[in-house]
Amino acid sequence: MKVRSIFNPTVAWLGPGASLSDAASLMRVGGFGSVAVCEADRLIGILTETDLVRAIADRREPSSTTVRDYMSRDPVTADLNEDLIEVAERMASNGFRHLPVVEHGRLIGMVSARNLLQLEARPAARRRGTSAAPAPGLPPGAAET
Repeated sequence: MKVRSIFNPTVAWLGPGASLSDAASLMRVGGFGSVAVCEADRLIGILTETDLVRAIADRREPSSTTVRDYMSRDPVTADLNEDLIEVAERMASNGFRHLPVVEHGRLIGMVSARNLLQLEARPAARRRGTSAAPAPGLPPGAAET
C-alpha cells in the first residue's frame, strides 16, 4: 500500500515569521498536530505540538516568538508513491508523528501516526467482527465499498 492511499491532503502551513500563537491557533482550529513551514512555495520546516510544548517550557512568549525559532528545519518527507511500511518504519525510528508528503518537490499533504493507526484498526476490527470508525465522510454504520 502506498502513502497516496492514506495521506491527508489538507495541510496547515505558515511562514517562518509567524508567531507561535498563530501556529497554535491554526492547529487548534483545524485540529492539526503540526504545521508545515513554507517560504516562497518551498517546504523549509515543520512545527509540531511537541515544539510548542518545548517553547512553553523554555518560558518563551508565544505571541512574540516566531515559528522559525522552534521549527525543525529541512524536515524528512514522504513521497506520494512510497510504500507505507517504509514510511511507518522511518516515522517510528525517528520518533516522528507527522511527515510532510511531497510530490515533485511540492508539499501536497501530511501523513500522521493517526493515519497509520486508523488503517491498522480497520482490518483488526473486521477480524473481531466489530465495527471500526467509519472512513472519513461515511456515517457510522455505513459500509465501505
